[in-house]
Amino acid sequence: MAIFLVYFALTLISEDGKAAMRNIRIETCERLPVKEELNDILSQYYELIVQRMRAMGFEIDPAAPKSALAEFWENPDDYLPPKGCLVVARSSEGEIVGCGMMKCLGPETGELKRVFVTEKARGTGTGRALIEAREKIAREMGLKRLIADTLTPNVEMRDLYPKLGFVELDTPIETTTYKDQPMLRPHLHYFAKEI
Repeated sequence: MAIFLVYFALTLISEDGKAAMRNIRIETCERLPVKEELNDILSQYYELIVQRMRAMGFEIDPAAPKSALAEFWENPDDYLPPKGCLVVARSSEGEIVGCGMMKCLGPETGELKRVFVTEKARGTGTGRALIEAREKIAREMGLKRLIADTLTPNVEMRDLYPKLGFVELDTPIETTTYKDQPMLRPHLHYFAKEI
């Protein structure tokens, strides 16, 4: 069973004044959540990435999302203390509606990975809260710099990172994706923030 530290809660109001997603909780995981729950949110994330890569013209194996999920489970401890962190956003019903991970790339640098918010929680500030939670944890871990990459069609993240103080870099940095997926290098945008 996973143990969570509740980081903070959001009460989100839609434009018509009604509660949109009530009390979304951002939780820092000391242990992995229930595997089925984490698989569900990660599967949604990988499906979106594959969809966007296909729209870019890449031919993607239909098994790619399951393969990516299996790859995550080979090294999940990279995203738990003391090597990194995993944060999830939960609805008031307890459903995971967002996630984000960070892993240490060295004694001073953390890499943000797998920021994802479900469609029903988009536009609520949940993505911002997931990034801010990981930034706070990175500071507590003594890290001095956060880096991230994202694909060209991921306009949500390309828009959000600068709003949170990240600078888009003109030259590539050796992120995990840069190293593991060289065919994506021309389509990656790189961000960094001194913390």
